[in-house]
Amino acid sequence: MSQSTPKPISQGSRVSTPRLSLPERITRALSARRKRWLKGMWKIRQANIFILPNRFGFYAGFLVLASFAMGYKVQNNFILLAVIFLFLVFMLSLIASVRNLQGLEIEAEMAPYYFAGERQYIRLILRKSQPAYNLTLHTDKETIALDMTSGATQVSVPVGDFARGVHAMPSIKIQTLFPFGIARAWSWITPPGDLVVAPKPKEYAPARYPRGNPATAQASDKKRQQNNFADELGDLRDYQDSDPPARIDWKRYAATRETMVREHGLDTQGEVLLRQPQVGLEEALSYLSGGLRVAERMGAPARMRLQSGDPQALQNGDVEYVIYDAPTREQAYYALARAT
Repeated sequence: MSQSTPKPISQGSRVSTPRLSLPERITRALSARRKRWLKGMWKIRQANIFILPNRFGFYAGFLVLASFAMGYKVQNNFILLAVIFLFLVFMLSLIASVRNLQGLEIEAEMAPYYFAGERQYIRLILRKSQPAYNLTLHTDKETIALDMTSGATQVSVPVGDFARGVHAMPSIKIQTLFPFGIARAWSWITPPGDLVVAPKPKEYAPARYPRGNPATAQASDKKRQQNNFADELGDLRDYQDSDPPARIDWKRYAATRETMVREHGLDTQGEVLLRQPQVGLEEALSYLSGGLRVAERMGAPARMRLQSGDPQALQNGDVEYVIYDAPTREQAYYALARAT
């Protein structure tokens, strides 16, 4: 097989990504100055696409110029016609590369929070009215082949190994060598939103966490139901042998014959009490992060106190977070990610 036609990477395969070239760094900076992806779906337009010949394209261009010089010197019309044909192939290849990317629609899905010590991924959903070929996604970590022969695909993309904190979403390059591999067209996409990276959780046995007043837990559960969080999909999970029968959603069982339990239902032992221990900051935050995960797994509400210089903090310098549903849990993890 000719080297000028690179073999596509199989769907789902990943290889290490080389360092960015000078044109790629320049075009990434230019893309950052243009209209940004703020929400919803991003559609790649012609103005968002950059194109350059690769080394095979330069070889083809040199061949066209050399053939033209030879044909002109010997006055051979056949050679001149061949030169015109090669030039048209070269130009049509550039046009086809741009058309292969133009009109591609992209949606991004990301988790509300991630944890330090784990690679962070987002999910990209790509659609196009017509099939696209030989597309690859390039991040700072990997190169991922895309199968767009059906006009749609979705892929989990690694975006970094960030430490605790709130980080800007890195840019992702989408590139094509279609159709002949003599030119590459690419576009930069920056999914909207930030990456909230919570501390690496350090979990202990549930019995090691102090518990609060069950009446307080009942008040938290009632507040959760009043805010209509009881019917969220994430509020239900499959029944396990260790779950008490009182937590089974009997109404759902009567309607669907599915045995499900409420993940955030009333916990009769009270809230899980989490207070920042007097140790190093990162170790203390890992303890709190692990406690939140344990409470979530038990289906128990939690009350977390975090040291802060906020003037609205409690008298002892703490800020208190009451966690009884998904939004309050996200708020607590965000606070842990930003803690100083």
